[in-house]
Formats: sequence, structure tokens, C-alpha cells
Amino acid sequence: MLLKGIGGLLVISASGILGILHSNKLSLRYKELVNLRRVMQMLETEVTYGATPLPVALYSVSKKTEGPVSRFLANVSEHLSKRSFYTLKEAWNDSAERLLMESSLIKADIEFIKSFGNILGCSDREDQKKHFQLFYIQLRHQEDSAMEEVKRSAEMYRSLGFLLGMAVFVVLA
Repeated sequence: MLLKGIGGLLVISASGILGILHSNKLSLRYKELVNLRRVMQMLETEVTYGATPLPVALYSVSKKTEGPVSRFLANVSEHLSKRSFYTLKEAWNDSAERLLMESSLIKADIEFIKSFGNILGCSDREDQKKHFQLFYIQLRHQEDSAMEEVKRSAEMYRSLGFLLGMAVFVVLA
């Protein structure tokens, strides 16, 4: 009887923890999108106001920040510096695919980041400012979507994890 109770507690705890982890991943996506905006604002400052070459600007910003977005920029800078890729677009897209694996961002977020990489560095400073501003507007929509997802689903995943654990325990008992 004691063993059955301990097993039930373990099943309920494990499924509850899985629900909490999934809920936290939703919150982490929102935080990473906010961090992406902050980092891209730093990059915009380096590129448009400092007139810093893109590989140097990417490296500089990556050293001032941390997390998956920082590693993303460092990776792009490294590819450009080593000339592993012929274009910024190729280096950006390759690094974005790695970002998908390392972060809580979803495929739609990565596609959005890739689309910005297609136009980055292809025009003069004034055009780059406009592209950055458009990027921020679109990023705000992504952030709002992520926050709505957190509000709508986070509590549900936490509760569902524990309820599923209790259901499994009841079925097995």
C-alpha cells in the first residue's frame, strides 16, 4: 500500500513537472522575443549611427548580451569573419536554424528573423533604419502573440499536467 502511494505521488509529480516545464517554455519564448528586440536595437545603433561594419557590429553586440540571441549574432559574425558563407543571407539563415534548436522560439519566429536577414546590409543607412523600424513593428506582433499564448495556455498546461498524473494514478490503482 505504501509502495502504491509513493508510485502514485511520483506519477502525479512527474506529470505536473512536465506541465510546468511546458508552461515555462511559453513564457521563455516571450522573454526571448523581448530580448531579441533589445539586441536588435543595439545592432541598429551600431550599424546606422556608428557606421560599424556588419561583422564587427554583430560581434560587438553579441559580447554585450547573453542567451540564445547573443550566440546567434556571434555565430553570424563568425561565419562572416571566417568567410564560411558567401553572403550575409546564407550566414544569417544558417545561424537562425541553430537558434531554433537552442531557444524557445517557434518556427514562425525563426522565419520572421530569416526574412529580416534577407534585407539586412543590402541598402544605405537610411533604408536600414526603415527596415529596422518595420522589423520592430512586426516583432511587437510576435511578442503580443506570445503573451496571448502565455495568458491563454500557461495555467492550463500546469493544471493539465497534474490532472493527467492523477488520472493515470486512478487508472493504474
